[in-house]
Parts: sequence; structure tokens; C-alpha cells
Amino acid sequence: MWLKIIGSIFVLTACTYIGFRLSLRCSERPQHIRHFISCIVSLKAYINYISMPLSEALIKATVGTKGPVAGFFKETARLLESNVWMNPQQAIVQVLNKMENQLAIDKPEKEILTILGANLGAMNREEQNKYITMIQEQLEKLEQEAVRKRDLNTKMYRYLGVCGGLVVVILLV
Repeated sequence: MWLKIIGSIFVLTACTYIGFRLSLRCSERPQHIRHFISCIVSLKAYINYISMPLSEALIKATVGTKGPVAGFFKETARLLESNVWMNPQQAIVQVLNKMENQLAIDKPEKEILTILGANLGAMNREEQNKYITMIQEQLEKLEQEAVRKRDLNTKMYRYLGVCGGLVVVILLV
């Protein structure tokens, strides 16, 4: 009898944890996209108006931002400084793969960031400004979609975690 009770508690706790974990990831996504937009806007200013080197601009762009997004830009800058042969796209892809579990972003955001890296430093200042503005607008659209999904799915994941755990417990007992 005690074994069933302890097992039921473990199953219910695990299912609830999974539900809350999915809910947390769903609610972090718009925040991470917003931080990326903020850093990209700062990066645009550092590149266009101050003409700062890219690795230094990537580090300066994270001022006021903390968490995994700031870590992403700092790690990209560190890779570009330590590997002179590496282009920005390669550095961004490598950091995205490395920080995949820390960043709450999906495939569309990863594709946009990869495309951003492909054109950083490959155009003149005016074209680069237009391009970064386009990237910023695309990320803003994805942020709106992420906010809509967060509002719809956050509670659902929590309830599914708890209710799914209860169903499993009832079926096993």
C-alpha cells in the first residue's frame, strides 16, 4: 500500500514538473525575443553611428540585458575574437547550437538570427542598417505571435501536467 502511495506521489510530481516546465518555456519565449530585439537595435546603433568593430559592438549591445540572450551575444563576440577566420554566421550558428537548451526560442527565430549573421559585415553601412531594421521587424512579428501563444498555452500546460499526472495515478492504482 505504501509503495503505491509513494509511486503515485512520484508520478504526480513528475507530470506536474513537466507541465510547469513547458509552461515556463512558453512564457519565456516572448521575453527572449524582446531581449534579442533590444540587443539588435543597440547593435545597429553601435555599427552604424559609432562604427565599432563587430565583436566589441556585440558585447556593448548587451548592456542592460541579462540572462541567456546576453550570454548569446557575449559568446558570439568571444568566438569572433578568438577565431579570426570565422565569419559572424558561423559564430552565431555555433553559439545557437551550444545554447539551444538555455534559449527559449524556436526554429523561426534561429533562422532569422542565422540570416542576420550571414549579412553582418558583408554590406555597406546603409544597406546593413536597412537589413537590420528588416530583421528587427521580423522579430517583432514573431514576438507578437509568441505573446499570443503564451496567453493561450501557459495555463493549458500547467493543467495538462497536473491532470495528466492524476490520470496516470488513477490508471495505475
